Amino acid sequence: MMLRKFVTLHFHLAVWLSILGGIAAFTYPDLIIVDDEGLFGPLRHNLLFAVAYLLLGQIGLWYLRYLRGGYSEALLMGYTFLATAFGAQVYAEVNGLPVSAYFIGALFYFAAAHGLYYFLGRPPAQDAESPST
Repeated sequence: MMLRKFVTLHFHLAVWLSILGGIAAFTYPDLIIVDDEGLFGPLRHNLLFAVAYLLLGQIGLWYLRYLRGGYSEALLMGYTFLATAFGAQVYAEVNGLPVSAYFIGALFYFAAAHGLYYFLGRPPAQDAESPST
C-alpha cells in the first residue's frame, strides 16, 4: 500500500518535471543541444519539435487521463519517452550533434517513472469471482 502511494506520488512529480522541463527546453534550447556557435539550428529545431510533441502529449494526458487514474496511457507515454531517448541518441550520432547527456537521461527517467506507475501504481485487481450476497 505504501509503495503504491510512493510510486503514484513519484509519477505525478515526474509528470510535472517533464512538463516544466519541456517548457524550459524552449526557453533554453542549449539544454538539449550544446551549440555555442549556432551551427546546428535546423537540426536542433527538429529535436525541439519532438520535445513539443512530448510536452503536448504529457499535458493532454495529465489533464484528460492521469487525474482519473489512466494506467495504460502512462505505459504508452513511458514507451514514447523511451523511444524518444533512443531516437535522440541515434539522431545525434547520425548528424554529429552534441546532444546533452542530461536530456537523454531525463527522457530515460521519465520513461522509468511512467513504467513504474503502470506496473506498481495500479490498485490490485478486483476478484472477478467474488461471491455476491
